Amino acid sequence: MKKIALLSLFCLISIAGFSQVKLGLRVAPNISLNSVNSEGIYNDLEKDGSSLRFSAGPIADFFFADNYAFTTGLWYTVKRVGLSGTVPANDDSGAQISAKSLYNIQYLQLPVGLKLFTNEVAPDIRIFFTLGGTLDLKLAEKQKDEANNFLYREARNSDRKAFKPVDAGILFGAGAELVMGANTVLFGGLNYNRGLVNSLGRVEYPSGSRIVDDVRLTNSYFSLEVGLKF
Repeated sequence: MKKIALLSLFCLISIAGFSQVKLGLRVAPNISLNSVNSEGIYNDLEKDGSSLRFSAGPIADFFFADNYAFTTGLWYTVKRVGLSGTVPANDDSGAQISAKSLYNIQYLQLPVGLKLFTNEVAPDIRIFFTLGGTLDLKLAEKQKDEANNFLYREARNSDRKAFKPVDAGILFGAGAELVMGANTVLFGGLNYNRGLVNSLGRVEYPSGSRIVDDVRLTNSYFSLEVGLKF
């Protein structure tokens, strides 16, 4: 891990050596939602709505040409997970019961991508498009409505976390920049972050079966991003 961190730092320093670098800060309220595919004894599970969450943190754009930049950052992002449906009762009866599971999951996101800029479409205004991905390191998972949260109940009983420590997604975005001075740029845009991996952990039911074997859950969000670069 230390070698990877040092290599990443070396790469960033190398890029900075021959690039124009723009650093900034951004905030991004997001609509967090899930995609659920289930089978087996959990075949009735489905996503349970969506909610407003947020993301914030620094960004860095490394320009290697006037209209092209490598972009990265470090974002604190909260995602919501909601599941509902019928699950096995917490006993040996074999009965199915209606249940829900709600969580807020806090991540430290490392975005990596390419930004493509148009020429000026109006005085001091350019359009940009972003394509890349995110590596998400889980900071915490916060259960909601503990008494009725079936995933939290089974995670506690099996002494495991409900979600994996790492998530990943693909990032699409588009927006505009306004040059406000020699060193200040105001920007805003829309982003879509689509989850790529099953975020559920290895939680077990009393029977010994694992929820992750029957349920695939991915976390995604749409965000409205605004910020300043210097």
